[in-house]
Amino acid sequence: MDTYPNFSLLLQHEHDFVIEQADRGATTTIVAPHGGAVEPHTSDIARLIAGDEYNYFLFNGAKGADNGVLHITSHHWDHPAGLALVTRSLRVITVHGCRAVEAVVIVGGRDTRLRDLIVEEMDRCGQPAVIAATGRHSGRHQRNVCNRGLTGSGVQLEISRPLRDDPSCWPALAGAVRTAIGRCRKHRG
Repeated sequence: MDTYPNFSLLLQHEHDFVIEQADRGATTTIVAPHGGAVEPHTSDIARLIAGDEYNYFLFNGAKGADNGVLHITSHHWDHPAGLALVTRSLRVITVHGCRAVEAVVIVGGRDTRLRDLIVEEMDRCGQPAVIAATGRHSGRHQRNVCNRGLTGSGVQLEISRPLRDDPSCWPALAGAVRTAIGRCRKHRG
């Protein structure tokens, strides 16, 4: 269970975090809602996915210890600046860390077309990925930050610790997501 139910309360009590954002006027936004020391390396991966083209918003925990108190569940995540960027984006992809012990990316969200393309591209480049259609990592809740964009559907990436801890995997992972976004844009604009 989260320590704080929303950012309004978190911001009253916590100050050890850093916000990184880039608004490039893109229709796609990449978010690491639990970056920094909360879910390590999710911000690094989100930044790679965004590259120089897409918007990004990174909430980076920077406490000396116990960064887990900065975690706000995705369907309660309501950072004002982050939501301002998300709610005017056609595509939103969130990057999370999960506790799976094997090297895997669990891909969820309501944008099933982009979700499936991401899994297909990850398979193509040898990155292990599975679809989470239901359950904890499904990203299906309509208030999940990944689903708060203009279309009401986005993608949630849950990346296991073995992949997050291996920087040599990050370029292929980010490249697969970027290729999938490009393929999706060709079909939907």
